[in-house]
Amino acid sequence: MYFITKHIAKLAFLSVFAALSVYAESTPSPTPTATPHTEPSASPTPTPHTEPSATPTPTPHTEPTPTPTATPHQEPSATPRPSPSATPTPEPGDDHHGEVSLRGFYGSTTPTGSLIVFYIEKNTHVQIHVLDVAGQTLGFAEGPLSNGSFSLVLTTGQGIVGTANENGIAFTLAGQPFQAGRFSTFGTNSKIAGGYFGVANGPTGESQVMFIIDASNHIIMIQRTGTVLSGGFGTVTAPVAPATQYTFTLDHVIGSSSNITGSFTITEGTFTGTFQTSAGTFTVNTFKSSLFNRMANISTRGLVGTGQGQLIGGFIITGGPKLVLIRAMGPSLAAAGVSPVLANPSVQLFTGSTLLASNDDWKTNANAAEIIGTGIPPTDDLESALLVRLEPGAYTTVVSGAGTATGIALVEVYEIGSD
Repeated sequence: MYFITKHIAKLAFLSVFAALSVYAESTPSPTPTATPHTEPSASPTPTPHTEPSATPTPTPHTEPTPTPTATPHQEPSATPRPSPSATPTPEPGDDHHGEVSLRGFYGSTTPTGSLIVFYIEKNTHVQIHVLDVAGQTLGFAEGPLSNGSFSLVLTTGQGIVGTANENGIAFTLAGQPFQAGRFSTFGTNSKIAGGYFGVANGPTGESQVMFIIDASNHIIMIQRTGTVLSGGFGTVTAPVAPATQYTFTLDHVIGSSSNITGSFTITEGTFTGTFQTSAGTFTVNTFKSSLFNRMANISTRGLVGTGQGQLIGGFIITGGPKLVLIRAMGPSLAAAGVSPVLANPSVQLFTGSTLLASNDDWKTNANAAEIIGTGIPPTDDLESALLVRLEPGAYTTVVSGAGTATGIALVEVYEIGSD
C-alpha cells in the first residue's frame, strides 16, 4: 500500500515531531547518530531556527496560465553553466548547489501487513516508522542520508538499510528486500494531502499526534502519550453536501482494542477535528508541516537551431524544495500562428554542467500520470516535459530538435503548488 500555516506551523512541527521520535535517541545506529533534538513542552513553543520548510502549507497563489509571463533572469551560456552572477546570495539553510529533492513521504507494506513509512525532510536526513499491527509494535529510527543512502537500527532492534532516489526507496528490513514509493500527490483528494503535526487532548491528557494523508484517500495516524506510541492506518471519506467534514476509519490499529474513527476539516493548512480510540475521544489541532517555497513561473520562446543554437532558459529556486513542471512546446504553437515550429522538441535539465533529467515525448515519462494530474500537460505527444522536485539552486533548461531539425519552440517552468 502506498501512502502517504505559515512559518510558525513548521516550527511547531519540528518540536512536535521531536516528541514523536525522542524515545529513539538511545538506540545505537551503525552510521552517525541521529540528529540531536529535545523533548518539547506539553504545548510546543516554536524556537527560531533557519531550517528551510519541508512540506509546504497551502499558501494562496496564482494558478499558472498555459503561457506565463517570462521572468527576467541571467541568460546562461550555450554550455549549461550558470554564471556566478546568476546565483543569489544564499539564505540561511540554503545550500544552492542544486539537486533533485528527495523530500517527502514514502511507504511500503510487508507480507505480514506491517506498514513502513519514511519521511525525508531534507536530502540529508530520514525518519522511519514501522507500524507492525500483527505484533502490536511501532518501531522508529532516524538518522543521516549520505548520497541518498542510510543504515539505521529501529527501536525494535531490526536493522534497516536502503537508498532513496526521486523514484522511491529500495531498502532491506531485517534482511528482506522491499521497495517504497512516494505517497501519491495527485488524485481525488490532492487538496488535503500532506503531513500534519500537532497536539491532541483527551481522557489521558495531552499527547502529540501526526497524521499523514495521501491523495488517494489513505491516512496514517501516530500518537504519542508519554512514552506510549499508538496509531494505525486506514481510509478517508470525503464529505457529501451539506456535510463539510472529512471522516476516517483506521481499521489497522496499534494500542487500541477497537478501530480508530474520526472527523476533521482542513483550512489554510490547519487540521482540526476529533477521533475516538478504545481509550476515549480526543480533540486534535495540527498543522501542515511547512510553508510553500515559491518560484516564479517563467517562459522563453525562440528559434531552436543546432549546436550553439539550442534554446536555453534558466531559473533559480530559493528557500526550500519545490515541485516544478518543465515543458518544451513546439507543434502546439502552430495553432497560435507560430511558424516554423520545432516539430519534435526534447528537453534537458542541468545544474551547472550536471545533467539531472531529460525527456523526449512527454508520455514516455514514468510519472506521465502525475504530469496529467497537474492539469497542464503538453497538448501534443511529441512535446516534452519533466515533473521534478528540486532543491534550492540554479538550474538550466536546454531545448533541442530531433537530428538537425530547427524551428521555433517555447520552454516553460511552472511552480506546482501541491507539496
